[in-house]
Amino acid sequence: MTDEATSRTTRSLRGRPRPLLISVLACVLALLATLAAQGPPPHVEAATQPPQSPSASSSPWDGSYFPNVELVSHDGRRFRFYDDLVKDKIVVINFLYTSCTNICPLTTARLAAVKDRLGDAVGRDIFFYSITLDPEMDGPELLKTYAETYHAGAGWLFLTGTPADVGLVRYKLGERSRELAEHRNDVMLGNGRTGEWGRDSAFSDIEQLEHAIRSMDPAWRSAPRSVRTTGAKATAPIDITAATGQGLFMKACAACHTIGSGDLVGPDLAGVTARRDGAWLLRFVKEPDRMRAEKDPVVMEMDSRYPNVRMPNLGLSEQDAKDVLVYLAGHATSSKGEDSTPGIGPVGGPDGRNAQSASHDAD
Repeated sequence: MTDEATSRTTRSLRGRPRPLLISVLACVLALLATLAAQGPPPHVEAATQPPQSPSASSSPWDGSYFPNVELVSHDGRRFRFYDDLVKDKIVVINFLYTSCTNICPLTTARLAAVKDRLGDAVGRDIFFYSITLDPEMDGPELLKTYAETYHAGAGWLFLTGTPADVGLVRYKLGERSRELAEHRNDVMLGNGRTGEWGRDSAFSDIEQLEHAIRSMDPAWRSAPRSVRTTGAKATAPIDITAATGQGLFMKACAACHTIGSGDLVGPDLAGVTARRDGAWLLRFVKEPDRMRAEKDPVVMEMDSRYPNVRMPNLGLSEQDAKDVLVYLAGHATSSKGEDSTPGIGPVGGPDGRNAQSASHDAD
């Protein structure tokens, strides 16, 4: 307290018994000392210091930072967020709305593709968590359907909880969107043992995202290159001179579609150019959202068959759309189970501006 403030306090108490004056001043000074020792309130610290990848030796990103609230998985199991899901684990975390028909399905499809590349490491060394941003709607049963759509498998949990608990988890992980339209495709990468945390995008190069996830393990980072490449799924080479549209298909389509290997997240596209009118296909590749708004009967039928993933507007130019269709036309005679294109399997694509492809075309 300054001399001037002390003087004002003293004048205001002038004429009162001296013991009372001494008692009041002592209380004020004790209160100021206590507040100075406590530092800023926890909510201020959390708002100004989100995880940024601190060094392991000085990391505050442990059980004192992360909440230990209870979340429920798509298969009905209950977990404490920090103790059961984060502590001592390498994790990949994203947030989603099952009601979202654009960014969330694309992000989930991209994560399914990178999970495939990580192979047996998922569920053993690396764990995937997709947490709903709409817990009042997205209960375990709905999340189970969503998980099955993307063939989540072992090591990947879709999680919900009370709105308060989910809200605390998302806040601590830096997710600040206020509504679906503000939701981004950020993916959190973390190592609960070392305290290292970072962000990446589900739409970055698949191989690079795989590398970023594996790099959360210090042992993997320091291993010889020959060891780091062991078990990694090879990226199919793309001969851009051999097939028009092949690179674009691999980049924008292969996480959701195969050509001749059966349905994935969306339908098998083998022979699609022989089954559908060319003008209809071209427009659908360019502006499926407008055709959906117009209630095109074919689009409505496809949406009913694939309710969890709808073909979004990828922003392709007319030439890009034509190139994809040219590529698909080259496989018009392919049959299910027979992939005539080397390197295109159930899940693939070395790169991805988007995850869905030229057409969610039903048989």
